[in-house]
Amino acid sequence: MQFTTLISTIAALAIGTNAAAVPRDGARLAQFRVFGADGCSALNYGFYTVDQSDAGACHELVNDPTPVSSVNLEALNMPAASGCTISIYTDKACSQGERDMAVNVCNNPAAAGETWASWKISCPSTASA
Repeated sequence: MQFTTLISTIAALAIGTNAAAVPRDGARLAQFRVFGADGCSALNYGFYTVDQSDAGACHELVNDPTPVSSVNLEALNMPAASGCTISIYTDKACSQGERDMAVNVCNNPAAAGETWASWKISCPSTASA
């Protein structure tokens, strides 16, 4: 009886250890928070983490339940993100209304009625390789 309890305990520890060691997709480069209202305070939808594997690709923002009206870059992790630029866009293809973000600066769209729809991080080849 004690032997099976011991085996069960060891198995549980092994599974828990493996679950805690889930690999990330490269270094964590940044974190930004999105909001459903202008001003980066109301309708907080949560945050996005930006990993090294995100570099160079366009990513859509989740516009639920309402579109993203403001974005705040909360952290740019150095030295991993050295030379990287995070941009947000008013379309889903990362081609219109581009704005580069700075840490702790609220970003509202320039024109009334516009919202943020996508984001991209661009890094030098050494940071994204």
